[in-house]
Amino acid sequence: MKAPARTVAILTSAAVLLVGLAGSAMADSPSTWDDAESRSGLENLIFFGGSTVGLIVGITLFALVTARNNYVPPPPGTDVEVSDTH
Repeated sequence: MKAPARTVAILTSAAVLLVGLAGSAMADSPSTWDDAESRSGLENLIFFGGSTVGLIVGITLFALVTARNNYVPPPPGTDVEVSDTH
């Protein structure tokens, strides 16, 4: 199998998976349930934007908490160590 055929196979597989899995991901509820009210644009913005902002804030806080005790090595000394290997 040559490189162009592999590329086409990978892209085709990715497209089939994307289309096949997107249908269930777009559903608000299972098809056996009554239809729920659809979300407005503002509700979608709050839901997706709020979760994104929350994730960014969480990662930033974690980075700040873990980076506040950075190791600072001592300054180099002027002593010269002589090795005993001959």
